[in-house]
Amino acid sequence: MVVLAPSFYSDPNGLDPYTLRTSGVALALLAISLLVPGLARARLVLVSLVAITLSWSAFLSAPGLLGHAGVAQTGDQANFNASAAWLGVTVVILGLVWLVLRRDHPRLRLLHLGWPAAAFAVGGTALFFLVFLLIPASLLGREGLAMPALLRDAPWLVPANMLQGAAQELQFRGLLLGSLERLTSPLVANACQAVVFGLAHLAIVYQGPIAPFVPLTMLLGFVLGWVTQRTGSIWPAIVVHGVADVVVTLAVLPGLYGF
Repeated sequence: MVVLAPSFYSDPNGLDPYTLRTSGVALALLAISLLVPGLARARLVLVSLVAITLSWSAFLSAPGLLGHAGVAQTGDQANFNASAAWLGVTVVILGLVWLVLRRDHPRLRLLHLGWPAAAFAVGGTALFFLVFLLIPASLLGREGLAMPALLRDAPWLVPANMLQGAAQELQFRGLLLGSLERLTSPLVANACQAVVFGLAHLAIVYQGPIAPFVPLTMLLGFVLGWVTQRTGSIWPAIVVHGVADVVVTLAVLPGLYGF
């Protein structure tokens, strides 16, 4: 819980909910597991937590570091740069896992995309478009964008959301789910990664009045995990998650649809 809910020990005003201290806790736990033989089976799960925490720290710090380096950024460009850092750190950690473990790495399901996977990707995308365009913006719990701002920001907003969705899927439905499946049954592994997925959002996104969305996030994580297991491919989850983030942002426009 310390790793997943850093606001318990961070800034009491919620201004600093997910910092390098969180990554430090995850790295410390991983180091302990490397030193204690009895914790060997937990190492891959802890690597997953390191991937989650380090990548989020990179997301928060990238715009500031680029700014200090003299790189000019608008708000949306900074969000894109942060999202690229999020995905980049995730990919680097996955690469290290593959290089170190080779044939023993967790099953990431990156090399398969059959007809069932494509069907789930298309169907899930269509479902999100339908659901989120029908739900009143006030119920979605996010601040909407005015249409002129949307048209201006879409070239940065859309790819940033897609990068964020891909990073989270590689972490949760890729590395974490694959690691848990080596320890327990597919059903339990899927349920556990979905719970961690929801708690991570509680720590970094859904604080205060938005916290009630955590159960829905857990449910979404479970469904995406089930689809990943069912199709043997992580690509439907990557596509649906990325599109869902974009659709939520585009759909939450107060007044645009008469709400």
